[in-house]
Amino acid sequence: MLVLAACALAVANAGSAAVRSRATELGVLACLGWPRRALFALMLGEAAGTGLVAGVAGTALALGAGPLLGVGLRAGPVELAAPVALLLSLAAGLLPAWQATRADPGVAVRPAVARVRRAGNPHRVSGLALGNLLRRPGRTLLGTLSLALGVAALTLLAVVDLTFRGTVAGTLLGDAVTVQVQGGDYVAAAITALLGAATVADVLYIAIDERSAEYALLSATGWTDRLLATLVGYEALGLGLVGAVTGAAAAVGIAAVIDAPWRTALLLSASVGAGGTLLALLAAVLPLRALRRLPTARLLAEE
Repeated sequence: MLVLAACALAVANAGSAAVRSRATELGVLACLGWPRRALFALMLGEAAGTGLVAGVAGTALALGAGPLLGVGLRAGPVELAAPVALLLSLAAGLLPAWQATRADPGVAVRPAVARVRRAGNPHRVSGLALGNLLRRPGRTLLGTLSLALGVAALTLLAVVDLTFRGTVAGTLLGDAVTVQVQGGDYVAAAITALLGAATVADVLYIAIDERSAEYALLSATGWTDRLLATLVGYEALGLGLVGAVTGAAAAVGIAAVIDAPWRTALLLSASVGAGGTLLALLAAVLPLRALRRLPTARLLAEE
C-alpha cells in the first residue's frame, strides 16, 4: 500500500508539472474554444493512459518474475492489477486535471508574469534555496511526503523487529494487533523510500526546468557552477530534512502507541532519517547534470 501511495504521489507530481509546463498550449486550446470539461478530460486521459500502461507492464513483470522467485500468483490479484493501477492513476490525476481547467487564454498571447506577493532579499545561498522551495509549496509537499512514507515504514519495521522480535503482541492494543515482520516488508519499505528519492529528483528537475532563465542569469552575473550546484544541493537537503523529520516523527508517534521503548524508537528514527536525508542528496545528482547542460546564452537571448 505504501508503494502504491508513493506511486500515486509521483503521478500527481508529474501531472501538475505537465500542466504548468504546457500553460501556453492549454491557453491556445482555450482560445480555440475548448471548454473546461474538455481540458479536464485531456489531462485525466493522460493520467489514465499512464496507469493502464503501468498496470499491464507490472502484471507482465509479476507473471514473469513469480515463477523465478517461487511465488505462486492467483488469478484474482493478477486480474485486478491493471484496473487498480488505472483507478489509482485516475485518482492521482484529478488535481492536475482540475488545474488544467483554470488555463488562462491570455497566456497564449502575452508573456507570463508572476506577481510577487512579498519581495525577499536573501543574503545566503541557503536563504535563496528556502525561497525556491516555498515558491511551489504543493510540489514541495509531494516530494517530502513520498520520502516521509519510506522513512516512517523502515523505522516502524525496525522498531517492531528489534523490540518485539518481529511480532507485536500483548501491548496496549492487546490481541487486536499482531504484526509479523518479514523480509519482504523491508524490501517494500525500501522501494517506497527509493520512490520518495525519485520524486525528490523529479521535483528538483522540474524546478530547474522552470527556472532555467534564472539560473542562466545567475551564471552570467558571476555565479560559478559550484555555487549553482550548492543552491540545488540546499534545496535537496531541505526536501530531505523535512521528509525525514516528518516520517521519523510519525514513526515515533506510532511506536509510542504500541508501547515500544522510546529510546529505541528515537535512535532508530534518527538513523533512518539521516539515511533518508542522504538519499535525497544523492537524488540531486541527475538534476545537477541537467543544470550544467543549460544553454545560458540562448536562455538569456530569449529573455
